[in-house]
Amino acid sequence: MQLNKFFKLVLSMKGEHSPSFPLLINLAVLGLLRGGTRPEQITQLRPGPIEKKINRHYHRLCRVQEELGRLNRKQAAEGSLPGKNTPGFSFEDYVFSQIDFSRYRELPAGDFETIPESLTDFDEGFFIRNFRLGRDKIQALIEGSYKKENGFYRIQKESPLLLSVMRTLETSLENNELFTTEEIQAELTGLSDLLGENSKTIPDTEHLFPLLVSSLDGLNITHPDGMKTKLFFLDGNLSATFMPGNKAWTRVIISG
Repeated sequence: MQLNKFFKLVLSMKGEHSPSFPLLINLAVLGLLRGGTRPEQITQLRPGPIEKKINRHYHRLCRVQEELGRLNRKQAAEGSLPGKNTPGFSFEDYVFSQIDFSRYRELPAGDFETIPESLTDFDEGFFIRNFRLGRDKIQALIEGSYKKENGFYRIQKESPLLLSVMRTLETSLENNELFTTEEIQAELTGLSDLLGENSKTIPDTEHLFPLLVSSLDGLNITHPDGMKTKLFFLDGNLSATFMPGNKAWTRVIISG
């Protein structure tokens, strides 16, 4: 089956069934837009999970770039760091001393309500390594520590662990793959169930997955601030060049 034909099949099954295969729908939308399908025909299906994940990745890089921009590099290079006379004081200590943890005491509702989605950008091992707690317990910690008031979520139970979690989620450079073979297989199974006898026309994951990844080569994702991220292949990996603060960051988003 040609990829465009597969994409059109996926979109023909949208509607009430869309939650069953959001990745395939998003890939179909992006693939057909690149192929010249009129955007207004499918614009209501955007942004999908792929674009949202890339946006979250970009947002984290923006925060990292912002913090790097605030560091007094000249002061650091000259060895005149605040606290430099303290035994054992290092550049890493200086960087930590510049972190503004107060920003996590009050968050706009729109930012706070994306946290459950952003937790899925990291695997279970990430949370265990960093906090010795699983994803579900981290989510419960966050949700139990904030209260919504007048369009903002304000911290009610502040703790070093909570502040560390919030900062890590906002600035970590670790990231799950953009999507995996397991996720695509699960969605193909759901699509097959809907198609019944016609499911024989669906390619198997082994052959389809590399085609889906290749369909993103050369794609540009436009972020809410107008900056663009370009997806491309580099050394066999699907990579992306983000431009936070107009500085280029190239990251692998699906490894080869």
